Amino acid sequence: MQEFVPLGTLAACKVKSGDMATYILREGMGVAGRADGSFGAVWLVDLKGGDAQIAFAGFDSDARQIARARAISNTREAGLRIFSSGDAWAITWFDAEGLAYARPRWETTPPTEILRVGAIGRDVSEHVAIAPAPGGALVAAAPFGAERNQLGVFRFAPVDPAQPQLKAVGVTRHTKKPRWPAVAADASGGYLVAWHDEADGSIRASHFDAAGREGNAHVVAKPQGSDLSAAAAQETPDRERRLGLVATGGGALVAWNEGSALIARALDAEARPRGAPWVLGKGKWRAITPSGDGALVAWVGHDGKAEGQLLLVKLAADGAPSARGIRVSDGVTPVKDSPSLALVGERVGVAWTEAMSRGVSTKRAVLRVLERACIP
Repeated sequence: MQEFVPLGTLAACKVKSGDMATYILREGMGVAGRADGSFGAVWLVDLKGGDAQIAFAGFDSDARQIARARAISNTREAGLRIFSSGDAWAITWFDAEGLAYARPRWETTPPTEILRVGAIGRDVSEHVAIAPAPGGALVAAAPFGAERNQLGVFRFAPVDPAQPQLKAVGVTRHTKKPRWPAVAADASGGYLVAWHDEADGSIRASHFDAAGREGNAHVVAKPQGSDLSAAAAQETPDRERRLGLVATGGGALVAWNEGSALIARALDAEARPRGAPWVLGKGKWRAITPSGDGALVAWVGHDGKAEGQLLLVKLAADGAPSARGIRVSDGVTPVKDSPSLALVGERVGVAWTEAMSRGVSTKRAVLRVLERACIP
């Protein structure tokens, strides 16, 4: 990727922006979209004593607030996420008791119920992947077994309260030391899982069918086999090792970092790599969402003029990036934390945090909504 066009220069592109929240001190923010064109957002509000309050609010397709912010619960842990789930939302986080979730609605009453997934504890929170599943439920891939040398795949948080709150889908048979996984539900009713295997430094992926049977595990990448050095991969910070994975019409796209380089590769329906990896650019804090037969990827990097800018590109089904991307942020103010990305019909919502003003520590969370057609 060589060129990033400033979003403000695209005259035909209708862009709407608004502040999601202000005076933020903590890291932890997310946005999701649903079929009616609305966006749900979550962030953390700092409290005395080390806790943070989980805040939730709603926004329309013009980035205007339509559901006032309110507290859902408290946490001291990282890993806050939000998903579209039926006609409601699903928020997940970790606290002292492990993985917790809630299903808030726009209405403030009755109070939102807090539910827990006892099988996934706080001790493995760094290595748990969560994604939407068919029917409004969620799917998780989490370390499993006494030695944590497998990944268990679980469905949880069903929309229908008559359904089991937690259901085991399957367990990987080909892992040795899986870390920083990603999971995605596919159109066949199965699941794709990808992970770093610390035993040999590889990235691997496998597929579970609708009955929970796992196919073969396939090597997606090895540092020594790529165009980048093994040293670059080893220099990747732990927080950047989490994989990005989205299902597409013909399989999936997986994205990862090797040092500061962002890489993407296409997988087929059985999680086999198809085609060579693509280098998307350089940066950190990657976010990915499916878009048609491909995907949209956002990250924070250098746009050619300034560091710390939020960049957005389109990937084809084979993982190839478009010739040009766009710079979503203003080109001056650096982005402070990992961005979030959501697609609702033909609208793309991008959220990030930035300093409220020069020389202050508090941040604002910004939501910018643009038309998918604007992305070259």
